[in-house]
Amino acid sequence: MELIYEIAYTNLLSPMILFFLIGIVAVIVNSDLKVPGAFYTGYTMIILLTIGIKGGVELRNVTLMDMLPTIITSIVLSIVMFGIAFVTVKGIFKFSLTDSFAISAHYGSVSAVTFIAGIAFLEKVGVYYEAYMSAILVIMEGPAIILAIVLYKVFTQQKNEANENPDASLKHVIKEAFFGKSIFLLLGGIFIGYVAHTDGLLQIRPLFGDLFYGILCIFLLHMGMVATQSIRQLKNVKPTSFLFAFILPVVGGTLGVLAGYFIGLSVGGAVVLAFLTGSASYIAAPAAVGQAIPEANSGIYIGSALGLTLPFNLIVGIPYFYWLASVVY
Repeated sequence: MELIYEIAYTNLLSPMILFFLIGIVAVIVNSDLKVPGAFYTGYTMIILLTIGIKGGVELRNVTLMDMLPTIITSIVLSIVMFGIAFVTVKGIFKFSLTDSFAISAHYGSVSAVTFIAGIAFLEKVGVYYEAYMSAILVIMEGPAIILAIVLYKVFTQQKNEANENPDASLKHVIKEAFFGKSIFLLLGGIFIGYVAHTDGLLQIRPLFGDLFYGILCIFLLHMGMVATQSIRQLKNVKPTSFLFAFILPVVGGTLGVLAGYFIGLSVGGAVVLAFLTGSASYIAAPAAVGQAIPEANSGIYIGSALGLTLPFNLIVGIPYFYWLASVVY
């Protein structure tokens, strides 16, 4: 028990978490603090490209066969988490069929921010992890989103919707799920890191490397503000109806650690898999779900994923996943 307190203490005092908490406080006290939209777009691009470039560089040292067990496991975990999320929100919390599919799409997908914060935590405590995990982040983004939308169309008998609304076609959904802004930047970064000359990568390191954590802290300050604002916008919903936003990360993270142990990942690799499985998307999933399931309540799925699950994982989930892995291993 002492170990988990020590891990939580270390995590809470990290600059990233403190910046996130400042963002929360700024909204609570009605500060006039704002992050310019253009600045937000710029540092989001830098963060995603940096993750991709780092992963691409590391992919030079592994083969597809080395990654295959993790790839298969990650896809299975995405589908399993979709199923668990759907049963939980539909069967236990009694959300509508439409909202249940929308929420499940988010919790079967992954959060790049949770991944980044978790990686930073592991590097701070000096724990090794398989560097190709950034590629796994990309792989886990889309399957649950596609599955949710396909099943939604089947169960609601709206197979002709694509003819009435071309933007909601399956082709468009697949494009958003696998080639939306976040995924495209990650894939682009991986490509650059994999094929670029070492000398060229050194030239861009000041921006896509040295400044990364400072930019990430500003990003998390903004995320703290957005998360708090999204919670404030939720109305006419009982607080207990959102307990799934804390239950699903714990379930997903636990499955991630156990799955990582089973396929032979390092302790750090299993923890990273837990970061991914226990997180919820609030970038790619809302873009795809908003187009394909417009009837779903965006306040519910964005409010839960961004306003509740993200801060929960940053403050509680990350240290819990690491503690659990240290026990299992």
